[in-house]
Amino acid sequence: MSWNIVGHEWAVDQLRHSILADSDAHAYIFSGPPGIGKAAMALHMAMALNCERSPGDPCQECRACRLIMRGSHPDVRIAGMASQAAAIKADEAARQKELKIATIREWQHDISLRPYEGRRRVLILHDAERLNEESSNAMLKTLEEPPDYATIILVSNSTDLLPTIVSRCRVLRLRPLPRRQVAEALVSRNIIADDAELLAAWSGGRVGWAIAAAAQPETITARQEQLTALVELGIHSHNRGIAFRWAEQRAKEYRGGEQETVFAWLDLWQGWWRDVLLVAAGCHESVVNIDRREDLVHTANNHPISVIHAFMRRISTTAQQLRENGNPQLVLENLLLHMPKDGRGIAA
Repeated sequence: MSWNIVGHEWAVDQLRHSILADSDAHAYIFSGPPGIGKAAMALHMAMALNCERSPGDPCQECRACRLIMRGSHPDVRIAGMASQAAAIKADEAARQKELKIATIREWQHDISLRPYEGRRRVLILHDAERLNEESSNAMLKTLEEPPDYATIILVSNSTDLLPTIVSRCRVLRLRPLPRRQVAEALVSRNIIADDAELLAAWSGGRVGWAIAAAAQPETITARQEQLTALVELGIHSHNRGIAFRWAEQRAKEYRGGEQETVFAWLDLWQGWWRDVLLVAAGCHESVVNIDRREDLVHTANNHPISVIHAFMRRISTTAQQLRENGNPQLVLENLLLHMPKDGRGIAA
């Protein structure tokens, strides 16, 4: 029997052992970067707890397993930013940044119900790092006295949760997988080897991200177009008109509720300059953008390591300023004014 989870064997073994030994916790936190496999782990945990054939090792074929995989088992409730957004208008949903108290209360109502047909009631909450103060306190009350028939799983992209919440949960921090393991998982899903190698490099060890990207060619195309636009910003760093138009567009996205889109741009740019730094330091084997080695070498040869590192720090500072409610256009324009120029240092 297998949980059908790529990697994270240590976590699967720990969860399987605790279920078989009847020592599983009433509350867990599965944390790690987006796309690393937390959602799959939570879903398979629910199956392992309720499988009709082999508790601890979900068969994925019985009625309980099939219902859980389809998201329609009466004793497995899943909530998060997606379910919260589905209940409101699209324009309002785009502005949502936190898990509201109403979402938690509705989720908690299910906790009060005893299992209908399974052995355990399983409550999975995604985006737990987005609990605001009010919803965190509500969650804490449930964690202090959880029902003995329920298992609570908080899925979080970070460990930025109330310490009192963390202290009441068993925490599993999922780590990025080796690049080779991600590539092998993709090849086993009939992805061409070269494409699998590229996606594995881009994934940063996040196998879930890689599998999703392989199934959505438009995601790959969009990433390539975004990276090309960012590289060209550097090539035309002397042209402030081009730079400021880019900043204006990103600022519009940010004000329009697409904050995550803007942070994704900055993450992609940070990754590019990290690759440049690795090439400049002679660490070519760790490069992520393996399809752009020539551009990376060219950029690395034209800028001192100190300049590259300083601009990477500036990108991080820009993201932090946005999170602290800085004016998006001013913050982004300031970043662009400091792009490295011709290896002579950072522009004033």
